[in-house]
Amino acid sequence: MARTDKFREQHVEILRLASELRATLVESKLAADGAASRSLLSKLLGKLTLHLAAEDRHLYPELQRSADAAVATLSKRFATEMGGIAAQIADWGKRWPTPNAIKADPRKFMAESNGILDILWNRMQRENRELYPVADRV
Repeated sequence: MARTDKFREQHVEILRLASELRATLVESKLAADGAASRSLLSKLLGKLTLHLAAEDRHLYPELQRSADAAVATLSKRFATEMGGIAAQIADWGKRWPTPNAIKADPRKFMAESNGILDILWNRMQRENRELYPVADRV
């Protein structure tokens, strides 16, 4: 079993929830009821919080202690970038605390959600392609 297998499995689950959330982003449906979207947002934020905590507690520190300077630098860059992304995601969740908040401005919720979900998808693809293979080798 590779060091990053669990992280990769978490990516699959997070991206599945993101896809389900994206499927709810229909303005007319959100204007009528934001409950399904808010429920999926909560589940996504919960899974993502656990995933990020595990990376912060285990993966990044281990890689940053590597004797290989390139590995340590790569890990530090990914950790720093994720800090900014995590803050954006947390703010997104706070701006949409209830189904009624979503219902009140479905167009804005859709735009913000699509933007955040794109950022999240791109980040996870980069981790799978750039960071995790390095982590599995060291």
